[in-house]
This record gives sequence, C-alpha cells and structure tokens, in this order.
Amino acid sequence: MDLKVNVYKTFLKHCYDIPENLSKLPLEDESYVANWQKAEGKDVLRFLVDDLGLSALDFKWENEADLSISFTETLGGRLPVITTKSHKDFLFMDALLNGREQIREVPATVNAFTMQTKAEAIFRHRVILLNFAPYSNIPAEKIRLPWDEWLILSQKIRLAHESAHYETLRLLGGMKNHPLDEIVADAFGQLAAFGDFSADRQRLFFGLEKGKDTCNGRLSFYTYNIPENERGKIYKAVDNVLDDVEKEIRDRLSRQENKVQLFMALAGKSIFDRLNHLSLHKRTAPGR
Repeated sequence: MDLKVNVYKTFLKHCYDIPENLSKLPLEDESYVANWQKAEGKDVLRFLVDDLGLSALDFKWENEADLSISFTETLGGRLPVITTKSHKDFLFMDALLNGREQIREVPATVNAFTMQTKAEAIFRHRVILLNFAPYSNIPAEKIRLPWDEWLILSQKIRLAHESAHYETLRLLGGMKNHPLDEIVADAFGQLAAFGDFSADRQRLFFGLEKGKDTCNGRLSFYTYNIPENERGKIYKAVDNVLDDVEKEIRDRLSRQENKVQLFMALAGKSIFDRLNHLSLHKRTAPGR
C-alpha cells in the first residue's frame, strides 16, 4: 500500500454525515449566551472583567474604544461576537479570553476565530472574534473595490464564515481546519457579502491559480499535516472542484433552496466525491 496516496485520499474524503431528521432550527442558544447579553451599552473590557470575571491583564490596547460586542444569529443559536480594529488588539483579546498573559504568534493574515474560550471564568464559552482587516489579506485593488467598501464586505464574509463553522459544530458534530470546511464557510461568506459564489474569487481567497498545483495563500495552512511533496495534489484537487461548487450553488439558489438545504448539500459532499463525479462526467460526455 502506498501510504502517501492513502493519506491524500483519506484527507480528500472528509465530509459530514447528514442527519435524516434535523432538530428544529435554529437550535436553542447555549446557556452561557444569556450572560453575554448584559454587555449591551457597556465598556467591553469593563464588562469582561467586572461582569464575566476575567482577569484584568496589563495589555497596552491600541484602540480600546473601538472594541465592541454584538450577537449573530446562526442555525446553531446566537453567538457573542467581539470585534477589534487592530491586529494587536485582536491578539490581546485572544489572550484575554483564553486566560494567557502572553499573546500567541498569529500571522497578520489571520483575523478571525470561532473559539472555545479557556479562561477559567468563561471556560468553554463559544465566541467569535473578528478583526477589521481585508479578508484573506487580499488588497482592495485585486477585488476591484474601493478600500472602505472592501473592509465592510470583509467583515460580512468573516462573520458568515465563522458562523458556518459554528453551525457545522452544533448541527453536524464537528469542525475542522480542512479545505472542505473552508469552502463551506467561505461559500456562505461570499453569499453574505456579494450575493453569489465565485470560483475565481475563492481561488483568490485561497491563494490558488486555475489549472496549477501551487498555493501562495491561506489554503496552505490547512494542509500542514499532508507530506510536503503531496500538497500540490491537494491544491490541484481544490482548484478542480471550485467551478463545480459554483455551479451547484447557482443551481440550488435558482431552485430557491433555503440555507439549511444548501448547507447540508455542501457539507455532506467530499472533495474526493466531487472529483469522481467530474471525472465520470468527462468520461461519459459525448464526443465532439
């Protein structure tokens, strides 16, 4: 057995088992969410320390006045959303919520987490943490939009993206740093920001070029457990299925399928199965 091939195929076969009978959606909020609702109208740091009992760590915040807490509706219930407006403050908030006195090293391209907090006072609360920055570190000119507009749309993408990860967790029992999960989450991010899903836009977000097996962007992060000389196969596989994903989303939207139907269809079909479908379609297509 070729273990490298086996690892590659197993990796691409990841998808979620879709339950036959879904619970009434959206699900009830998790119990801790009610405590976070007291944040409305309060100074964010004061709320976190005085109301939730977090330790007041001596961070030198860059834009403390711009910290905010809001809530987002998901299929898995509401979630608290904390927004920062500098990457340093994003790292400070990550440390505060996780009870760490030191920040962790995170690339400037990472500006969102759906986290399960580790600080003792709020242990295992689920929180979305967002920083105001261009999505996937893509310059505004590459997306052909004015800078201010691109920043606003970037936040819409991030919020829908992180919400989709939470929905995968609560509805389907897990979430992964995996290309399939990222396609699902970015699909809903694109829909929230642009009203459609573009395969070429997704290649830009992932750092892919059509027809190539290289990556210069964030998709490389999700293949760290694949042997380095096999990662090109993953990049090529993802590139190959993105047009199919675009077509499926367009077709399902034209049939006026709802979010739940689209979510389950995308999360329940692996990249491996999409590749096999495309290969079969090419073999059975009539000659020209």
